[in-house]
Amino acid sequence: MPLEPGAQLEPLRQALLTAELPRTVLTWLRTSESARLLHDIAASGRALTHADLGTLAVSTGRGGAQSTDYLRSLLVAYGILPVRDEYLAGIERHLARMVARHPQHAPLLRPYVRWSVLPRARRRAARIPSTRGRTTWSSTRVNAAVDFLQHLAALGLSLDKATQHHIDQWLAGGPTTRYETRDFIVWAARRGHCTPLTVPHRSKAEPETMDEDTHWDLLQQCLHDEELPLDVRVAGSLLLLFGQHLSGIVTLTTAHLGNTDGHTTLRLDDTPIRLPNPLGHLLNRLAEEQPQHGWAANTSSNWLFPGIRPGTHRSTGPLSRALAAHGIPIRPSRATALLQLAQDMPPAVLAPLLGMHVITAQQWRRRTGTDWTTYLQARRRALDAGRTPPVQR
Repeated sequence: MPLEPGAQLEPLRQALLTAELPRTVLTWLRTSESARLLHDIAASGRALTHADLGTLAVSTGRGGAQSTDYLRSLLVAYGILPVRDEYLAGIERHLARMVARHPQHAPLLRPYVRWSVLPRARRRAARIPSTRGRTTWSSTRVNAAVDFLQHLAALGLSLDKATQHHIDQWLAGGPTTRYETRDFIVWAARRGHCTPLTVPHRSKAEPETMDEDTHWDLLQQCLHDEELPLDVRVAGSLLLLFGQHLSGIVTLTTAHLGNTDGHTTLRLDDTPIRLPNPLGHLLNRLAEEQPQHGWAANTSSNWLFPGIRPGTHRSTGPLSRALAAHGIPIRPSRATALLQLAQDMPPAVLAPLLGMHVITAQQWRRRTGTDWTTYLQARRRALDAGRTPPVQR
């Protein structure tokens, strides 16, 4: 039986009454849009649900949706609403928006998202926490599908009448994001909605790397430079040492840390990695220095990189900008780290250690044997800068 609104909101009321900074609480109550929304909800006399907030977000526009998302995070953090994966929910919200704009495509879009896009997103979320990138990944594919269906409609065609010529012409006439329609075309062909059509995989440029001296200097700076912010030092070290995506770094929690024989370990997948002492010390400091309470910025949580919204981890965008501001380039740092690791470890060992697919590990391994162009470019940059060039192993 659902709680009465007053009883349902009691945990939040207690948090506001016992907050360490009462003036901050008063400011939030007087000026915040999310507080106004909370007041309106409480005054309605109805028990609150996630669906109610979703309806409210749609009706209040983009600015209102942000306030609603903040309020939702606050209510989830204090147990007023049940925990749910907001990034998976974002996929469903995007589907609803696209169907509302293009109702004629609903018979294809709804089953495509519900039986193809969402199941894969849920399987991934079962292994690692979701990030905004998962919503973006899914939304891009839905948008590509809509764009192609709109293109066919402009030609007076339905999907079952599309030919290879139509898809080739469409791909050639626009941005490379159109290649993301491959996922939709493969799904549609398997279910008999169209004839088998070929959409090539979107081409990927060879990863940009840096020379070994620069890579080593940046890593030493992250490990030992006390003038750098602690979060930048930790994120930079994980990027430069283990080649981790920022989307994986921001979802790390204190539960990923361990201790074996007096040495700090970090679990990126199933295998704990024994860390060098400087990095282990930094991670333990980061875990200890995170705020343990506070309703406005964050509630008690075990995120190593807590976010602005209560109970959430940090977004990759702000962290990426912080690293760039301190001279740590994201892609070259990650690519160089993975190439070095792939040189030293076979794919079957590297993949479960870093939490990547074994095929991805094999691709990095192949690059170490064939990527002489990248090496020569790094060597030339080192010579031009007056440094000793890196040695190709």
